[in-house]
Amino acid sequence: QLNTGDSFLKKTRTGRSSFGEALKSNFLNGSFISVKQLNNDRVLVFRAERMVGAGFPVHVRLVFEGTERNSNLLILDSVGTILEPAKHIHGDMNRYRMLLPGISYTPPPPLKGREWEAGQSIRSAGELSNLTGIGKGLAKNIASLWDEKSSGYWAGCLSSLLDENAPVSGLVLQKIGTYLTIFPDLLPGAESVPGGILEGAGQEIISAAFSDHREHTLAKVRKMVSKEIRSRIRHADGLRNQAAMAEKADEFRKSGDLILAAKDSIPPRAKEVILTDWETGEEVRIQLDEKLSPSQNAEKYFRKYKKGKIDVNETKGRILSLEEGIQELEEQLEALESIDDPDLLAAAAADILDWVSPEKKRLGKKKKESTPPHIQFQNGEDLIYVGLNARGNRYVTFRCASPTDLWFHVHEIPGAHVILKTPGRGMSPRDDSIEIAASLAAWYSRAKNAAKVQVDYTEKKNVRSIPGSAIAHVTYTSPRTLQISPGLWKEHPEAALPVCDVRLPAYALPKPATLPRRCPWRTLPAHGHRRALARPVCRPGIHRGG
Repeated sequence: QLNTGDSFLKKTRTGRSSFGEALKSNFLNGSFISVKQLNNDRVLVFRAERMVGAGFPVHVRLVFEGTERNSNLLILDSVGTILEPAKHIHGDMNRYRMLLPGISYTPPPPLKGREWEAGQSIRSAGELSNLTGIGKGLAKNIASLWDEKSSGYWAGCLSSLLDENAPVSGLVLQKIGTYLTIFPDLLPGAESVPGGILEGAGQEIISAAFSDHREHTLAKVRKMVSKEIRSRIRHADGLRNQAAMAEKADEFRKSGDLILAAKDSIPPRAKEVILTDWETGEEVRIQLDEKLSPSQNAEKYFRKYKKGKIDVNETKGRILSLEEGIQELEEQLEALESIDDPDLLAAAAADILDWVSPEKKRLGKKKKESTPPHIQFQNGEDLIYVGLNARGNRYVTFRCASPTDLWFHVHEIPGAHVILKTPGRGMSPRDDSIEIAASLAAWYSRAKNAAKVQVDYTEKKNVRSIPGSAIAHVTYTSPRTLQISPGLWKEHPEAALPVCDVRLPAYALPKPATLPRRCPWRTLPAHGHRRALARPVCRPGIHRGG
């Protein structure tokens, strides 16, 4: 059945398109009834049926042309007329065919070569290039292994692969590097893909598509964050120059006074002058700009003196704040790497982009501030909150948590703040909830891929924000420690397959006390699209926490 399920394609769509609307209007609430490969080429024709009116069937077709740079998707009616192509191909673009609405569909040019016939033999690897139905990647791999097996073996494998009457169950879905193919035997260097052919291939394709989408999202964030980091580095360098000038402020004033006092004795176009300091009696060597007069050189030193008249301690504090901000930005990028869900990745990325390039304030009614990015879980009576960035970390720690709730963080590694709320006063959380919360803290951290991770946890009343520091920097005391696997939470069936996957606007998210209790485990992603800060390092005692 075709429906509007919460799929990867729906999550990652960029907006409405004419082809997307055509897909929706022609295939929504319909069923695929058959699929056929066309002309032994990389063209698949899906036939679908949907009911309209008083139960009248309407038949449409979806054509997928997987022809590399010329790939396309087309919607055809029951007689083969194009209703809508994803890419419009005009006559000046392709002399062989046009792909436009209202025109009868013409398949791609026929493949050159011969089709496989039952019982035929193949004597050399060179004959593979003239055989249709074999992709270039598979043909290349077979050719490299040709001499290791007999020609009869290869002929049998090709017959199982290309004969229409051969059972599909005899084929193995496999990956050779990034190349996905099927073959009767597992080829040397190949990795078997679990599941059925259609299911496994679909998972691999969606996984590759998500990886591309993920990299595109991360690249955009990296570009903006790198620009912001460079800006902050320049700002910090400027403040360091000011601090250095402040240390020489009195020296600049003294040089200006000495030049003015001796301006009549300084020769024109002098590059330096040696004058006597009337207060100490010592000779002072002063550099001059030969293009300026003595009075102008004195004024130049007085300007440096005024510029250096700053509060050095305040300036050093601003430099430290900028350095912490740079560290936060770098750690924020690392935090994105731990997010797998497309929705959550998009929300956290938008949060960062909104911070580093905030939109101009608009006149009019101010929009209600959205909830910072975080995820909510529930295991029995125990609620678990996971921050997705610094703003989300601060929210779950200082807005969601009560003093006796448990706070989790990986030891001395950037990662998420995780809160395990207890059922009530005097009640302890379940042991498996503690393990799940610790595992989530490890999963949403830089140590995600480690076998075991040290996770500290303590009561929230032992966690303190650092005044004047970054938004999620904290200190904590009295920690207990667990060695935990980052993926342990996925080993719980109810955690690995959440039965409630609610997508609500931030303002519409129910409060923890009113969450529905129809499932033992659920995730409630809360999307924040406001300013975000980075995920800082968390250490016990006087050190910072993130």
